[in-house]
Amino acid sequence: MTITPTQWAAILPLLFPALGACLIPLMSLDRDQATAKWIRGAMYLTALLAVAAGFWYLTDLWKTGAQPSFHQLHMDRLAQFSGIFILVAAAMTILQGWDHFHQEGWVKGETLSLLLFSVTGMMLFTATSNFVTLFLGLELFSLPLYALVATVRPRPETAEGGMKYFLTGAVASSCFLMGGVLLYGFSGTFDLKAAATVLQAQGLGADPLVLAGAALLLFGFLFKVSAAPFHQWTPDAYEASPHPVAGFMSVATKGVAFIALLRIFPGSLSGVRGLEAHVQSALAILAVLTLVVGNLTALVQTNVKRMLAYSSISHAGYLLLAFVAGTPAAFSGLLFYLVIYLAMNMGAFGLLTAFGLQGSHTTFEDLRGLGWKRPAMGFCAAVFMLSLAGIPPLGGFYGKYMIFKELVGTGHVGLAILGVLASLVSVYYYLHVLVALFLQAPSAEAERLASDRPAVHAPLAGATVLVAAAIVLAGGFTQAFLVQGFAQRALQEGLGLFR
Repeated sequence: MTITPTQWAAILPLLFPALGACLIPLMSLDRDQATAKWIRGAMYLTALLAVAAGFWYLTDLWKTGAQPSFHQLHMDRLAQFSGIFILVAAAMTILQGWDHFHQEGWVKGETLSLLLFSVTGMMLFTATSNFVTLFLGLELFSLPLYALVATVRPRPETAEGGMKYFLTGAVASSCFLMGGVLLYGFSGTFDLKAAATVLQAQGLGADPLVLAGAALLLFGFLFKVSAAPFHQWTPDAYEASPHPVAGFMSVATKGVAFIALLRIFPGSLSGVRGLEAHVQSALAILAVLTLVVGNLTALVQTNVKRMLAYSSISHAGYLLLAFVAGTPAAFSGLLFYLVIYLAMNMGAFGLLTAFGLQGSHTTFEDLRGLGWKRPAMGFCAAVFMLSLAGIPPLGGFYGKYMIFKELVGTGHVGLAILGVLASLVSVYYYLHVLVALFLQAPSAEAERLASDRPAVHAPLAGATVLVAAAIVLAGGFTQAFLVQGFAQRALQEGLGLFR
């Protein structure tokens, strides 16, 4: 089979990280201690070059307006948007990983290889509406993440966190697979857009088995976004993971799941009478449950990573509200929210590395007084926490505002009020971080231990934190440009909205 230049253009963005993932293990075969440092640097440089090449290629596609396809793979505007989103998160993870893994004393090439394979799967997952390709992408990005959670083997909690994530993920993938099989059984096609046409023509949208198939398909997405009651894996997996991996999971996994959900339910399966209404009602109930569980449980956490995990759950609730509103403006608000969320959470997890907090030493007690010792990082922490809480004029406020506005406009006033109340509750646990950083002195024991340890140097992690803070600040003042220039164009030319 001859592949045309247009088809090559569709698959090249996936080949860059995949090629990097294959090259890095070959470099790690060199066991010569004299060259170990250079090999380590070459592996990280290769990973960054693979990510940068994919980023450059996707931005070039975006500028030229090209939207190539290769069979079921559609590198349209929405896929390009999600690819850039994923690659930015991956670049921040690699940079933070250099500092973090050196602090942990666990620098292994397979970590970078697994990350790049996961990036490849994520880009595939968001660029198709064919169920078989969707499932392939889901497994390609999920399996490396299971291993990445448990990558620092000297820490005993990593094996437990990785196993919990793997077992619950296997159940979610099985449900996702069964849902696709049921829809295929009624429609006779794996293409979900064509399946929607068949189901609508035959009036099967409200058939119990079709609804069961859609529910099982939805379960796979909800597991990946950490929506309640499918969230139990999240705090254990985040706590067990290395800090950069936890940050990557919190933004990239959630982001690609929401973007793929956009492509399937408002996109491919929209207009199927009966099905669309049931999905919207289910998402409304789950959004409420997610907001309540995420915010109330975060209040009682003493570990910063577990607090950020429950915070991540609560933000899934806010993003699900965009599907309840169901308007193009709500979906563009969702994409804007994801961009700001990437900066907020990658920055928040990057702070742990920048402050030199290793292993399980990530409690609020460990944060005491660090804001004054590292004022630049302390300022960034204030930006992230206030933005996560939705305080204006930061980017996080406008992300929530766009979604709440559409909820009110579509008659879901009660859900908008609940979202505002949930944001008010979240202020308490986000301010808890700032209180520990600036208003609480470290204990005498902590001071003694800190004086015995060498000074922490994390320049790359610190740089990513500063960049993330700049994005959050800029998002509060350039939201119109970001929404109209990127989010709306992705939805218009990817899903046919805003016409």
